[in-house]
Amino acid sequence: MTAEKVAELLADRITDPARLTGAVAALARQSRYADLLPWRPASLSTGNAGLAVLCAALDRHRPGDGWDRAGHRQLATAVAAASPYDVSLFSGLAGIGFAATLLAAGRPRYERLLSAVDATVGPAATAAARRLQAAHGCAASDHDLISGLTGTGAYLLARPPAAALTDILAALSGLLADRGHPRRWHTPADLTAGTLRDYFPRGHHNCGLAHGVPGPLALLALAVAEGVEVPGARDAIEVTVTWLTEHQVGTADAPDWPDAVALDDPGPPERVGEPGRAAWCYGAIGVARSIWLAGVALGRAEWTDVAARTIRAVAARRPDRWWLSTAGLCHGRAGLLQVLSRFAADLHDPAIAASAETLACGLAAEYDPDTLLGMRIAEPGGVLVDHPGLLDGVPGVALALLGPSPESCWDRMLLLS
Repeated sequence: MTAEKVAELLADRITDPARLTGAVAALARQSRYADLLPWRPASLSTGNAGLAVLCAALDRHRPGDGWDRAGHRQLATAVAAASPYDVSLFSGLAGIGFAATLLAAGRPRYERLLSAVDATVGPAATAAARRLQAAHGCAASDHDLISGLTGTGAYLLARPPAAALTDILAALSGLLADRGHPRRWHTPADLTAGTLRDYFPRGHHNCGLAHGVPGPLALLALAVAEGVEVPGARDAIEVTVTWLTEHQVGTADAPDWPDAVALDDPGPPERVGEPGRAAWCYGAIGVARSIWLAGVALGRAEWTDVAARTIRAVAARRPDRWWLSTAGLCHGRAGLLQVLSRFAADLHDPAIAASAETLACGLAAEYDPDTLLGMRIAEPGGVLVDHPGLLDGVPGVALALLGPSPESCWDRMLLLS
């Protein structure tokens, strides 16, 4: 069975109302993280807004098959549950706006909804940008892609020009242009959460695309490439790429990056012999994509060369050396597949394309018609979950299996295109 066919089968199941209801109940029962990441209809990450994104991609892939109407139903459910107090990309209004923009696909649809979203997101983003201008050390959620200004900016970059986007880009440019130690974008110990607090008790500089400095770097690069530029953006990009290249821990032929760098580290980290996890959220592939976008935006061949060497080395690894135990987008094989596919197209590299094809075939082979959604997602510890969420579950796998195309830009939410 082809990857595209499996993607369609997965999408048919996840958008079936009865199966979705069953999967939401199964997620709450099966997942170890159900309390931390519950199903929330308004969420792009784990909710109906994310399913609307899947429907939008399928509407581009199979126009006329009713996926736009299926997406409308998912979006309506998300809007009914939305809160005006969360404007983030992966759990709030920016995500709903992003899904609506994809579903509209340039057609005169969802205009009132998008105007209402923009009217709420804009002032909130401007206020957050002003707070960030004075920050010296901040929580990841202040500036990152998932919950912070980078995610909001990724949505606004797809909308008509707005002052709020300029405010975001200016604030992020000022943050990233800092050359001091620690950099203004560092996360202090008292604002560090989760396992990073254990590994970096005195604070850290975050290197993950989802939560760290590669996210705002990628946004600034995309904005410059699209002609949306603020004073200082190019300098911020230069400073950040330089910092990232100085802190890579791989080899010249296989650059790699740690999840984070300790604040009390006196210099660049030591090189390590074993490559790290090849995940989108934290890992070489996400950093490489941000550096690639920066190189394209500023015309810097030495940066795109770093990114190309990184992704070629990852593509050449044995699959068991990718250290990916799950199928999802965030930290699993679907995320790697999407990044490999983008680079294969950009570099016209048959070796990367072959690696992506092998990975896609492996993911497609995991289709199991006897399961609720056609596939179960493994969590740490080997727990299998009927997961209906876009970022960690079956919908993200379906999106990656559809493959990238110039017409489908759903992975802008991952800052990949």
